[in-house]
Amino acid sequence: MSHTAPLKNIMSSSASVRKRLTRDLILLVLLLISVFLTFSFFYAEKIQDDITQAIIRSAKNTVIAENQRIFAPISNNLSLSRKWAELEALTPDKQDTFNKRFIPILETLPQISAVILATSEGDEYFFSRQGDNWLSRHISSSQYGKKQALWQQWNGNNKSLKKWQEKTDYMPKQRPWYKLALTTNNETPIKWTTPYTFYTQQTPGVTGVTRWKNDEGVSFILAFDVTLSDVAKALSEIKISKYDITFLVGSNGQVILPPGNKHIVEGSSAKGSLYIPGDTQSNYVIFDSVNNWLKHQSKLDQTRSFSRQGKLWWYKIFALGNDYNSIYAGVIVPEKDLLDIFSDNISFIIMGIGILIVIALTMANFLVKKYAHQLKDVPKTSITGNDFTNEIYKLLRLGESETLEFKSTMRKNLKSGKHGKEIEIAWLKGLVGFMNTKGGILLIGVDDDTNILGIEADEFENEDKILLHFKNLLNQHIGLEFSNFINLIINQIEGKTILVIECERADRPTFLHNKNNEDFYIRSGPASVQLSISKVLKYVQNRY
Repeated sequence: MSHTAPLKNIMSSSASVRKRLTRDLILLVLLLISVFLTFSFFYAEKIQDDITQAIIRSAKNTVIAENQRIFAPISNNLSLSRKWAELEALTPDKQDTFNKRFIPILETLPQISAVILATSEGDEYFFSRQGDNWLSRHISSSQYGKKQALWQQWNGNNKSLKKWQEKTDYMPKQRPWYKLALTTNNETPIKWTTPYTFYTQQTPGVTGVTRWKNDEGVSFILAFDVTLSDVAKALSEIKISKYDITFLVGSNGQVILPPGNKHIVEGSSAKGSLYIPGDTQSNYVIFDSVNNWLKHQSKLDQTRSFSRQGKLWWYKIFALGNDYNSIYAGVIVPEKDLLDIFSDNISFIIMGIGILIVIALTMANFLVKKYAHQLKDVPKTSITGNDFTNEIYKLLRLGESETLEFKSTMRKNLKSGKHGKEIEIAWLKGLVGFMNTKGGILLIGVDDDTNILGIEADEFENEDKILLHFKNLLNQHIGLEFSNFINLIINQIEGKTILVIECERADRPTFLHNKNNEDFYIRSGPASVQLSISKVLKYVQNRY
């Protein structure tokens, strides 16, 4: 009886909160729409400015997200490749090993046009695509003499098709990426150059670099060339409205135009062009905005305007992220067209507001119903983490229940002293039972008498091994699709490591896969009880 009264109170309070939440959402939506309509009719110019800012803001966020999508995997691979190269003691003359490592990366990330490995002694290995094959250049004065380079063509299976030697004035130490690499350190292990024209491909791009030293003190530089013409094309195709223009620009004001541009500037229309500030051969609106930005020495992320042929244009130039601060982007929006859009579509906007009200009310009611049970379960399925030790002690004092269970270890049978599958299955049953009932918390490292044992007996090397083992068991016996309902916390109490596994109730039936069986468990008091097939069908029908 002591558990019944509080449960009723919680449900009553939850229903009250649900009604108040629905009411407040309705009032909020109506208030926002009323304010919007009022300002729409009485402050047209202000609305026009807001729309301009909204388009610029939205375009900026979209451009940054797209850039992150393009560059994040490149930076991650550069960081991982650096660690691999350092461990493998990779040098420019280990061409076979180099190619095997980087052919898959270049095939997976077409944004990377070439990979370079150079040393402080002047040696370099350059590797890039060449149609369906691969092209490499090896510079080593000790092997080929000064100003000589060995070129090779490779097929997709890393077999050399042909090789030849050429005279070259190319010097790795004179390239922008080499000089930048010398400034990297532990705090900023990866840096990106400002846009420049690549020596071999003659196309605009940037280079990401990282550096390390071997035991002999020789510096090694790993560099990824990223062509910006395709990046510029991807960004230029971003359209928040049919009037805005997005473009890519270097920190010194160089505009990177995508392939196929019709403007007469440095570069070629086939490979993309790099516009140099001050070039007067074209009065393209993008160039006007950049020249205006340079002329006024404007700061980044400031909205400014300029006039062109009697039309007012608004623009903003901004950094694409801390990791790629050598590359900026810009958004341009014409003002007059925006006012026309607003005036010509006022009836459509009002109709849209009406639809928005209906959708907002429907979604509010749906969300309240959908997540009401989760709100109710929160105190039973999670700890706040504000005072971990005291929260654990409080759980220990409560003892095992429908929403709380203790297990001594994660995988070791303390009686036999060996790792036992039955130990893992025992606590996995608890997780399944929680998710099929009201959720709950599983403490591993605590015995049935609430003694804190810790999981040191499981003999994991580190926390990463614990996480990996947990993930593998979850995947094998429950399914990774249920990981959204589970949160694993690793912490110490009384100097001993314990695991806190928080489980929410799942939105679909959860089964324990063990050998060839699929078992269904629910919580009944402090135990996980297996249901027969007929009872499972009835339980699922009534619950979901």
